[in-house]
Amino acid sequence: MLAAVAQLSSSSAAFTPVAPASRPAVQFRSPVMSAEEPASRRQLFARAGAAALAGSAMVQGASAKAGQFGKVDIFGYAMSSPFQPGGPKSGADATYGYAKTDGPILAADYQADITREKASFDKSVTVIKGQSANIDSKTWWLVRDNLRGQAYTMKANMRALNGVNANKAAADKAYAKFWSEINALDLACQKKELALAQKEYADVLAALDAYIALV
Repeated sequence: MLAAVAQLSSSSAAFTPVAPASRPAVQFRSPVMSAEEPASRRQLFARAGAAALAGSAMVQGASAKAGQFGKVDIFGYAMSSPFQPGGPKSGADATYGYAKTDGPILAADYQADITREKASFDKSVTVIKGQSANIDSKTWWLVRDNLRGQAYTMKANMRALNGVNANKAAADKAYAKFWSEINALDLACQKKELALAQKEYADVLAALDAYIALV
């Protein structure tokens, strides 16, 4: 009987769970600052500011003098400042500092070619001469809008035409007369006075024909 009880005790002990071994507790410690590290935020920012000033001083020391440009060489060709030692930097024969020209000037006498300006001027003339119906119908806003739409381009074209005109003084005078009449027509349209607008429009056409005769 006692032998059976002892056997039962030993067998039950075999099924008893064994407590796991305890692990050492994890401890969190604040990092210990060395003597070389800054003791506060103020010291940290002070060091960062000193480093920035030192870097700035180094950049300033390496920068070019006032008025100088950087020089970039690509495949043996300098692509930096146009102010190179050499020939004239202004005038008709300017080389912008280079010693001499190499070949003919490609843009020579470009101002004498007024083909594009003349074609644009002719388009403006068509618009100016097409305002009679708008005036007679008292469509004042459209007349003024068409005049303003041509003013900038037409003035530039007329100045280009005047520049190559053999009688430039007469062309300049006719130019001033035409735009004076345009201003008078614009004012008549602003006042919405039909008789006055028709009269001023006739003066505009006469001044325009006088200018066309010169160019």
